[in-house]
Amino acid sequence: MPNGKLCFPLVPSAEGNLQGRNMITIVTGDINSRKTTRLLSHYRETKRGDGFVSVKILSGNRVQGYQAMRLSTQETKDLMLHEAFYVGQFEKRGNIGPFVINGPTMDWIETNIIQMIEAKTEPIYLDEIGQLELNGLGFDAVLKKMIESKLNLVLVVRTDFLDQVIKTYHLEKAKIITAF
Repeated sequence: MPNGKLCFPLVPSAEGNLQGRNMITIVTGDINSRKTTRLLSHYRETKRGDGFVSVKILSGNRVQGYQAMRLSTQETKDLMLHEAFYVGQFEKRGNIGPFVINGPTMDWIETNIIQMIEAKTEPIYLDEIGQLELNGLGFDAVLKKMIESKLNLVLVVRTDFLDQVIKTYHLEKAKIITAF
């Protein structure tokens, strides 16, 4: 990786339009391996496609929660809060470990991704797919729609879940990029 930047073709050149060929790239790495940072950096350099990344909210060096950020608009909404900080600010949609999931933000993400699919936006970025989706929750339904769309996708999957995500969603042909 020259200069520490992601160096992979997330979108085809104008001469080689791959729209409809379902090129799926999975960015993987361990916890805190800068998967989101590198994905965000690549999006900012190419300014192509749209989607969502999960950005940590820190309180000192403690993770207070995560915000979902739409790439094209930079709009953010609270996605998850640590239970220690949750006092009923939003409709709860379950938990991931100690983090409470914001139901309305999940709906916002899903609605926007469906609009991206309908507009044939490429690539569509989604950070992050993991245990929740493997249990049929979280982004599971919208991820299936993304895959069925045959559009180019860029997904973030933690190394711990990579094999299971590939098997569950039939992503054997996906290009795997290690984030570190």
